[in-house]
Amino acid sequence: MSDATKAVFLSYAREDTDAARRIAEALRGFGVEVWLDMSELRGGDAWDAKIRRQINDCTLFLPIISQHTQERGKGYFRLEWKLAVEQTHLMAEGMAFLAPVVIDDTPESGALVPPEFLKVQWTRLPGALPTPQFVEQVKYLLGGPKQPGVRKAEDRGQKPEAVQTPPKPAVPGWVWGVAVAVIVAVIAGIMLLRPTPPAAAPKTAADTKPAPPPAAAPRLSDKSIAVLPFTNMSEDKESGFFADGVHEDVLTNLALIRELRVVSRTSVMPYRTTAKPMRQIASELGVTYILEGSVRRSGNKVRVTGQLIHAGTDEHVWAASYDRDLTDVFTIQAELSRQIAGALKAALSPEEKILIARKPTENPAAYDKFLQAREISNREGNSWAARQRRVELLQAAVTLDPAFAAAWGELAAVSAYGTFFGDADMEAQLARAKEAIDRAVLLAPEDPDVITSLGTYYYYGYRDFTRATEQYDRFARLQPNSPRAFNALGLIQRRQNRWAEALANFRRATELDPANANYLTNLASTLTAARRWDEALAAQRRLVALRTGDLQTAYGLARLAYTATGSRREGEQFFASLTPEQFNSSPVIELRKNWTLDPAEAIRLDKLQPYYDGFGQPRWEQAWVAAANYFRAGDKEGAKARLGEWPDELRRRVQREPGNYRQLIFLAAMEMTLDNKTEARQTIDRAVALMPPSHDALDGALYAFYRAIVYAGTEEKEIALAEFTRLMNVPMTAGMNVHELRDAPFAKSLRGDPRFEALLSDPKNNAPLF
Repeated sequence: MSDATKAVFLSYAREDTDAARRIAEALRGFGVEVWLDMSELRGGDAWDAKIRRQINDCTLFLPIISQHTQERGKGYFRLEWKLAVEQTHLMAEGMAFLAPVVIDDTPESGALVPPEFLKVQWTRLPGALPTPQFVEQVKYLLGGPKQPGVRKAEDRGQKPEAVQTPPKPAVPGWVWGVAVAVIVAVIAGIMLLRPTPPAAAPKTAADTKPAPPPAAAPRLSDKSIAVLPFTNMSEDKESGFFADGVHEDVLTNLALIRELRVVSRTSVMPYRTTAKPMRQIASELGVTYILEGSVRRSGNKVRVTGQLIHAGTDEHVWAASYDRDLTDVFTIQAELSRQIAGALKAALSPEEKILIARKPTENPAAYDKFLQAREISNREGNSWAARQRRVELLQAAVTLDPAFAAAWGELAAVSAYGTFFGDADMEAQLARAKEAIDRAVLLAPEDPDVITSLGTYYYYGYRDFTRATEQYDRFARLQPNSPRAFNALGLIQRRQNRWAEALANFRRATELDPANANYLTNLASTLTAARRWDEALAAQRRLVALRTGDLQTAYGLARLAYTATGSRREGEQFFASLTPEQFNSSPVIELRKNWTLDPAEAIRLDKLQPYYDGFGQPRWEQAWVAAANYFRAGDKEGAKARLGEWPDELRRRVQREPGNYRQLIFLAAMEMTLDNKTEARQTIDRAVALMPPSHDALDGALYAFYRAIVYAGTEEKEIALAEFTRLMNVPMTAGMNVHELRDAPFAKSLRGDPRFEALLSDPKNNAPLF
């Protein structure tokens, strides 16, 4: 049979017309050809000939079984069923053709269906809600001749089990929200809880063991050290990135020594200009020793100084200065690290000596480009604009020195990030990432920087969490005291639905590095997903203390209080506490848009400030959020005008990049806002089918949530309600919460429904999940 005729025939009772349409739209949204008769009049020679031809030519026959088919002993659908059974008599034994779909609780036993239907595996879609797994299974069965794998398990002498979905190629993706109140919640999570990045079936929340209690804080070690930021003594103050780069490389070298416990760069950077005494700094960071240093760069010469201080006694244990050519900077760093280890009586293994002595590049200009890219990452995080500049600098570095393995690895990692977050030209970025990581691994397969870049490549480029784990495990063996390894493993485990293990690893990372805001952010978001509200609020308060004066973080605490309890008091108090200058600043105007439940106020603020790029949100997303507020206010023409040309632009982008989830999600939201209901549902179905929870538990759940939102917004009440009910028991870091749902404008069609009200009122739906 040619690809042109690989179609699905849907057979249904007329009472199930809406259910058949939903299933057909979901399959068509993912490129599956579906044949079904939507006419009111059935029968007659022409109809009979058409149906016989389609059943003869289709590849898969999907009979929809329900209470309606049970109640009707006579109907045209029964003729279709008979014709389909006759087709199986012409087929080889075991060929997949019949694939019954049950849309309610009709049991197989006693079902009024042909005996042949009972010999194959049935799929259950409560409420006719097509799942990503269902779409994948249909596409799999359409792919070609199959072994008799869809026969019922009983016929194979086995216990019944669910239909197995074939492995799906790893694909890139992203995380973002789609409807007004939920986009508010999700964007709040992105803005405020932002980090600075055939296996066994994943466990469900119910299968996961309870998270262990927080471990005790690390005991003060005689070999614990904090390396404070090095002072830039160069006359050219613009070369501060070089001093910071030397500082970070020294810190990294020391972290390679197993007998030392080294506080991370993130935790020590706030002490760059501190006037606190050494004893206090050491107490706050939980260390015995402090290393201070300076860097002076002039022409092709460099001078590095360092002094090691026992903070408790203020004793200067060791001091040295190094004057060398610029090309010898790595030799200086290695020598300094060895001297520190000797002063602390930490033994170096042969492997550690080799790693510390390595020279990433012989080209000072390439090293400069690499350090400049790293400075952008440290200063600006992982925003789209920062990624573009880093790519340019890293490409310049590897052009200057094609043997610079660490730069190749970092280029691969940055490109993989772009793929994950749905940047434009995802395929080109992934190709660049692959070329870069292949070069890095070829040049230095055992380099710790290359190992972590390879893990990042697998994680963010392909969502291949198994291979990513292998690389981070390798890194952990090199640096067993590194909180970075625990944090990375926690990020992976969340996506594998191993939430309790992820929580334990985030706790461990924050214990080893208590002043690291990134690790604390991940801990807070995981506690939020667990609905462990008291602990989540405590973690957020710690973040506020770390980021003193950061208004976004302070707002995040107020927002979390609302999510946990439904109280708006904390948010109102936050805004009331601001000075007039702060209250009317661009970032706070954006926070006020995020906070308000009044569409008129949101529209007023949007007119005052249509776009704000400081939070890294693409302008087409900002346009939709603004348009949705017009829609909430009943101004459909205003909503259409605010969207402007963005719907057409996104339609073009989706044509070019059909796998770009971020664009699909927001295109679906725009179609919903424009009242293009069918297009909205088809588009969101495509996005969800690309990201099943079995592939990524974190994003898969969020995408299912977004689908429920679009279905609610397009008046598919039953489907939306069924999904919201199911998702109440699924961990999510943002959006899915009884208080957010209670105030969500998209839920207008559900409000007042006793089932929806009961869902929001049930205490267990705000109780801890793990």
